[in-house]
Amino acid sequence: MKQRHQFIEAVQPLEFDTVVVGGGIAGACAAWDASLRGLKVALLERQDFGGSTSAQSLKILHGGIRYLQHLDLVRLRSSCRERAAFLRIAPHLTRPLPFTVPTYGYGMQGKLAFKLAFMLLAVLTADRNKGIRDDAQKIPSGYMMSRDAVLRRFKDIQSEKLTGAAVFYDGQILNPPRLVYAVIRSAIQAGAAALNYCTADELIVEDNAVVGVYATDALTGKKFAIRCRSVINAAGPYASETFRQISDSAKRRPALSRDMAIVLRRPAPDSSAIAVQTKYKDPDAILSRGNRHLFIVPWRGYTLIGVNSRIYQGDPNDLTVGDSEINAFIDEINEAQPGMRLTRDDVSVVNAGLLPFGDNDREASNLSFGKRSLVADHRDTGGPTGLVSAVSVRWTMGRATAQQAVDLVERLLRGKVSRCGTLTTPVYGGDFETFDRLYSDICDDPVIGKLADDIRRNIAVNHGSNWPLIRNLVDEDTGLAATIPGTVITRAEVVFAARNEQVVRLNDVILRRTDIGTGERPSPEAVQACAELVARELGWSQSRLREEAASTESQFPFSNTYSGNPRLQGAA
Repeated sequence: MKQRHQFIEAVQPLEFDTVVVGGGIAGACAAWDASLRGLKVALLERQDFGGSTSAQSLKILHGGIRYLQHLDLVRLRSSCRERAAFLRIAPHLTRPLPFTVPTYGYGMQGKLAFKLAFMLLAVLTADRNKGIRDDAQKIPSGYMMSRDAVLRRFKDIQSEKLTGAAVFYDGQILNPPRLVYAVIRSAIQAGAAALNYCTADELIVEDNAVVGVYATDALTGKKFAIRCRSVINAAGPYASETFRQISDSAKRRPALSRDMAIVLRRPAPDSSAIAVQTKYKDPDAILSRGNRHLFIVPWRGYTLIGVNSRIYQGDPNDLTVGDSEINAFIDEINEAQPGMRLTRDDVSVVNAGLLPFGDNDREASNLSFGKRSLVADHRDTGGPTGLVSAVSVRWTMGRATAQQAVDLVERLLRGKVSRCGTLTTPVYGGDFETFDRLYSDICDDPVIGKLADDIRRNIAVNHGSNWPLIRNLVDEDTGLAATIPGTVITRAEVVFAARNEQVVRLNDVILRRTDIGTGERPSPEAVQACAELVARELGWSQSRLREEAASTESQFPFSNTYSGNPRLQGAA
């Protein structure tokens, strides 16, 4: 893998077919898709890949069952297709997850309504497992659970008028930023150049057509130009403000939703997620079951709860979540599920990101959420030829949003649209038949097989078919088999990330290349161990090491990288 400065030097004399701005899931998939189609691609991310909205979610691949209430069958079908795509192309980093929805009384909240919904869903999603090789990755049919079974499994459930539960399946992402990076690496292997900590400052336009981008290395402040024939602006909530050449009509920022999910230190009550009703209604539901649901979700030994949403009208760069918001969300959860008796001390990490919202009054409490991703050719609103914007409405739709954007660019550059490969091509680390076979191979290995089960399993999840690369490091230095204190992450994984995965900051390792800090604040010993390993690989001074460790501490509990100046002494 080239060093970062080599990437920057390499892109400057070249001309690209397209420059993708934004390294979240939509931008990563756009770079990969365009590269697989034979386009010459560069990607610019102003911070680290997958470090903002794409890392801050409930980690669910939505299959669209909720859209039955809206009678939005197009959205249901597209969500089901995209859920299947990620289960198929990233089988190590995703899995099916059951969701239990308690039923009460009769009517829309009763069992009959769900039985009918499951019958309709089975017809509408009959192809939901198409092309998925591993049976463990396939989405089962929904089923009904008895009242006694619900009470046995969920001790805190509201039991009055309880008749049982409906159980459906969706997908879960085990490590979202790791999956984004797997897509980035796939794009690089397909020929793309990908630069993190590089901002896209301004379009270069000649005769009202895009011919390049002025960019800045955010670490050194060095400015440079990249020549290109088109730009895909996939900067998420920042997309409308990225380039001044976007016309005023297109530059108006879409309404944004601040979506928050919290991570609890305690394990989830069951291996199934469970839905609990809140006091808020869904104004878009045509076939309403009553109020909205929160989901209590098992995730890597923790409990995830979300989503709490509110209209966000501030600068996207200034997004923060204060204690008052966290406490209000805890109150909402306790009102919906009193038996949990949550306190602020239970919350280890707060995830929050910005997504396109629906149309809402400023003071609305029952909110209408965004329904479609935003994909625009700016020629249609007076902008230059060759500029396309793509903002995904949900993590699940990131791949599809990217495909729409690349279709527009390819039609502009080639006059036709070729096949999109990201629907079926395995991502970096995802090329294996079944996870069980992959894990069995790891267990049989004379080096990695000696490690504890949870350590081996973590390597399988985060590295997939690339696990031998970790084995090779341990084979060379047995001391790298030791884990980072208080975690199941080996020292070898930290060293591998620093050497091979475009790491710039300590947070890149702790929050994104590994999951050391995604569930809770790592101990000072863990931070120090990681910092020393990364410093050794990247040649940091002791002052840089201390600054990086302090930056990691500042991330918690709101583990988000929207704020903060990335420029550091000795960062070049």
